[in-house]
Amino acid sequence: MKKLFLYNFVKCITVLTFCASLIISCNRSAGTEQEEEGASEMPRVSALAAGSIVYVELDSLTENFLMTRDLAAELEEKMGRMETDLNNRQRRFQTSVNDFQNRMNRGLETRTRLAEIQEQLAREEQQLMQLAESYRMEMAEEQMVMQRKIIQAIMDYLKEYNKEKGYKYILGNAFDAKILYADPSLDITAEVLDGMNAKYRAENR
Repeated sequence: MKKLFLYNFVKCITVLTFCASLIISCNRSAGTEQEEEGASEMPRVSALAAGSIVYVELDSLTENFLMTRDLAAELEEKMGRMETDLNNRQRRFQTSVNDFQNRMNRGLETRTRLAEIQEQLAREEQQLMQLAESYRMEMAEEQMVMQRKIIQAIMDYLKEYNKEKGYKYILGNAFDAKILYADPSLDITAEVLDGMNAKYRAENR
């Protein structure tokens, strides 16, 4: 019984941690000092005529956007609180399981009382598993909200940015995009990233 309790709870913890780590890991590169200062090693493009078709590398844009760094840090902090809460609850639960095992082995409780304790522990285990699943779902929802906020911020910026530039299309190139080839001279990622980060800093001083 002890092994079953421990196995089920560890499984829930593992699922939650894995889900949260996927949410956070892809964004860690956005917090470097170079990005803090707005520097970028991506090549700048020469002036392109109005009506041109240009593109941005979406992966690079989102990963190096300062908003991504800040939202990811908030998400990581929240994930840490959830994991700490689950770990504390698990330790208390495991103490109860150990006490039950000890009392059963020493014959310190009647069979009726042992059955009652076992039933209570089973309920507590179920509650812990439900809490872990609730936290996992909350983290997944937080991730989707974060992604929508970032994409919306990019789209809002590009709308304003293109009022001056007058490009016909601004395409988004990414790993799963349908753009099979794009001339690097049409890549405006660096320019857009600098502008987005400058605007974000100004709005969040």
